[in-house]
Amino acid sequence: MQKKPLREVIAAPLDRAFRVYSHGYPFQFSGWHYHPEYELHAIRRSSGLCYIGTYAGPFETGNLILTGPNLPHVWVTDADGYGDGRQGDFIPDRDLVMQFSGAFAEKCLESFADCADLRVLLAQASAGILFSEAVGEPVARMMEDLRERSGPGRLALFFDILDRLLADKARQPLSVEWQSYQCLQPKRLDNILKFIAENYNRADLTCGEVARREAMELSAFSRFFERHISCTCIEYINRLRIYKACQLLIETENRITMVAYEVGYDTLSTFNRNFQRYIGSSPSAFRAHRRYGLMRSAHQIKKASAGGA
Repeated sequence: MQKKPLREVIAAPLDRAFRVYSHGYPFQFSGWHYHPEYELHAIRRSSGLCYIGTYAGPFETGNLILTGPNLPHVWVTDADGYGDGRQGDFIPDRDLVMQFSGAFAEKCLESFADCADLRVLLAQASAGILFSEAVGEPVARMMEDLRERSGPGRLALFFDILDRLLADKARQPLSVEWQSYQCLQPKRLDNILKFIAENYNRADLTCGEVARREAMELSAFSRFFERHISCTCIEYINRLRIYKACQLLIETENRITMVAYEVGYDTLSTFNRNFQRYIGSSPSAFRAHRRYGLMRSAHQIKKASAGGA
């Protein structure tokens, strides 16, 4: 299993600005991964936990979530989330996905004045967005229709989907903001977050090392990080470690001590303490509950996640 978020290469046709497809679970990129494209996920089958940036919480059939460029994410179906649609250990057509590039989005913003309001939605996507049930169901049907469309009607339907998303006043941000379009040094922020994503499982990773890579004094680096990510650097690293540990506890039989080591903790006591803080239970209880379908309700999970912020 990948310990670091895997960089997905999107193989979209050269004559298309966006693509829509469905995939089952497990999938080639159903692990912790990221890519430079925006991605709209409609979950059509199963339930479990999703990890989006620094967010961890439950997902279920009918969820509609938009992720921004280079925001690591994964949806992990657990033992009691397979339902009746499974084929052995495989769930067909679990996700319906629409992907489009940042370059295409920027071209739309530059070319069409009517697209100006979309900048707000695209900026919010840097944290991941969960849309309301009232919007999720009709948009999923529109995404299905989009797979069959061609010509100008296909482009019109794509913009109709974005318009529905923008009009959803009940949409909710999921993660801390991964990248702010108001940041005066977006490339520096990207470099910092990318380096952490690729190295958070190293026990010797420190915020000082990240600061030195950017030729910044630690105090200046800390202010920069907290201003744009809304938490400290060490808090951010610990969140990534614990959320990756959740995936390993669900998907593998690895001993808890091994899981702690694989996500970057060199002492079990520190791992257990942080796990309790962010998830609200011990690692062993979390694994047992997910395996036997006794996990706390979605409300409790969200409450525990918010309490660790």
